[in-house]
Amino acid sequence: MNNTIATLIAIIVTFLLSFMFSTFSYAEDDRSEWQKPTPVFKQDFDWIKLTSDEWLKGDIISMYDEKLEFDSDELDMQTIDLEDIAELRSKEWQSIRMFDGTIDEGYLVIKDGQLSLVKNGVTTNYEFSNLLSIASSGKNERDLWDGYVNLGINLREGNTVQFDYTFSAGIQRRSSSSRFKVDYTSDYSSYEDQDTDASTVTADSERLTSSYDWFFNPKIYFRAADFEYMADDFLNIEYRVHYGIALGYHIVDTSSTSWDVNLGPSYQKTKFIDVGPDDSDSENSLGVTLGTDFTYEVTSDIDFDVSYNVQIIDEASGGNIHHFQTGLEIDLTNDFDLDLTFYADRTENPKEDSSGNTPEKNDYRLVVSLGYDF
Repeated sequence: MNNTIATLIAIIVTFLLSFMFSTFSYAEDDRSEWQKPTPVFKQDFDWIKLTSDEWLKGDIISMYDEKLEFDSDELDMQTIDLEDIAELRSKEWQSIRMFDGTIDEGYLVIKDGQLSLVKNGVTTNYEFSNLLSIASSGKNERDLWDGYVNLGINLREGNTVQFDYTFSAGIQRRSSSSRFKVDYTSDYSSYEDQDTDASTVTADSERLTSSYDWFFNPKIYFRAADFEYMADDFLNIEYRVHYGIALGYHIVDTSSTSWDVNLGPSYQKTKFIDVGPDDSDSENSLGVTLGTDFTYEVTSDIDFDVSYNVQIIDEASGGNIHHFQTGLEIDLTNDFDLDLTFYADRTENPKEDSSGNTPEKNDYRLVVSLGYDF
């Protein structure tokens, strides 16, 4: 009896051990044959695969100087080095520019170090290493544009009645070979005398700038048009119009830092509000304009910007005219941000009015505003 039980136990143990080893062996074989799944690409997203085997879906914004701006569906805006991209697939036509000046467009695919454009059923291959820039195709005109609107308001009631506002807005169109920008700023301030109810304006100015840049290599660009319109009652300027061209150079252009300078000839026409009997109410001048723009990404949510330009013209038109702007842009949500901006303007030789009053040379203001990006 005991021998029978022992034999039965031995059979059961042998069976269990055999089952366990066969299961383990099957698992090992199954693991060795496992393959990574191929993602299903939905046509409403652009897709990129990183060299770490991670996939991101979202929207291609642009690529320049080997940096791709990608608006991830989950991670928001990302700047990715091209060397970290193993594969890319676009949902719509993209425009590319190569170092030799070639410009082409189509559905973009990057894989195994090869760049391909597919359009009308025809695939054209390019060397990935010769890629200069990527932008949305002209077929997707809306994707080429972005912009912003900022508004800062100060209201005071009680012992002092005061109303101040600063409004700014801008749009930009960026393609694989060019950039068009328009920016507008308006500043107004007034207060009301409690005894007389008389309202006094203490600031009233506006500035419109526009430029068109053509990029012909990663470092150098040609500013084919540089325009500025400015009006400021307290500088005795009814309007000032500036036209110019310039050559620009990217000193630094990385994922977190951008710094460029530009220099070129210009022409300026100024119309004054009030002048003395022996003075002309308008002046024209040829000159030279020097400008620089610097941007630094402090964190993923905070950007620091500095912009400065000086117009060197004759004394009758104002002499050297300086404009300086710097500040922080703090992301609040995907599209809204908080802006802290400091402005400084200086006119070396402001125009005296008919009463003998000369405007102050310097003008400063600090603005806190809420912005919306689109």
